[in-house]
Amino acid sequence: MEEHYKGFLAQVMYTFTNEEFLVNLTNSLIIFLFRFAIALLFFIIGRKFFKSFLSKYYQTHAFKAIDSSFRTFLSSIIDTGSIVILLIISLLIMGFQHTSLIAFLGSIGIGVGLALKDNLSNFVGGLIILIFKTYSVDDEVEVIGNYGLISSIDVFSTTITTFSGDIVTIPNGNVINNQVINYSKTPNRRMKIVISVAYETNIDQVFQVLNDLIKNNKNILKNPAPFINIEKYNNSSIDIALKVWTKNEVYWDTYFDILKNIKPSLDSVNIVIPFPQMDIHIKHQNLYNNKSS
Repeated sequence: MEEHYKGFLAQVMYTFTNEEFLVNLTNSLIIFLFRFAIALLFFIIGRKFFKSFLSKYYQTHAFKAIDSSFRTFLSSIIDTGSIVILLIISLLIMGFQHTSLIAFLGSIGIGVGLALKDNLSNFVGGLIILIFKTYSVDDEVEVIGNYGLISSIDVFSTTITTFSGDIVTIPNGNVINNQVINYSKTPNRRMKIVISVAYETNIDQVFQVLNDLIKNNKNILKNPAPFINIEKYNNSSIDIALKVWTKNEVYWDTYFDILKNIKPSLDSVNIVIPFPQMDIHIKHQNLYNNKSS
């Protein structure tokens, strides 16, 4: 056994110290490093070429004619695809055989697919959003409690800029599995404003003031007709609901204009908007008795 072990070690030492082996190893290493350098150089130059070409393509009328929502999605796919193509060619330059490379990429693809299955659902979600036009860039939306404008639709996620300036990134898979409210989908939009008045107020007079306010606002549509009515009786006030329609693009301007003019209009006819108050009643007799004691 010991002699067999010594013979094996001697064979190994002879193999690794053999001049022919060392020459072949050196030549193989030089060839590998040379191919690696060429492959790396090809990848770097190819990447710069693709970036330059794509940046020019993105400025063309053909690309700008594509829907703005799809442009971001398409540019992400093209950029990722260019990297994959350059990587495959670089591996072939390094000496990888086609069959071996296909098997290698296939095994990697299976592993990556299992590891990134959530991202695959996000990718499919992005396609669904674009195909069915759930929303587009610059649409005003509410998604999973996030309210704002769509900034971009990427391969795996959607970015929303809220009205407070926050940037919210939501995976596309989560978007398609939850409720999406798109306020920009239709040309017209209804607003609802609730005004509280005191119980002693003449309700017909309130209706008249609000009707005059609506007639003086050119952004409010006549069809569908405005709607004014009592909505609720509270403990110390009556809620009047004002519901009107306007063009989507002037919704917020109209909303804030109405809010600004409601109080001056009510003040002009001495209609009071109630606010919480506390009345304190002091019983003088009790105070006098307490002092006497």
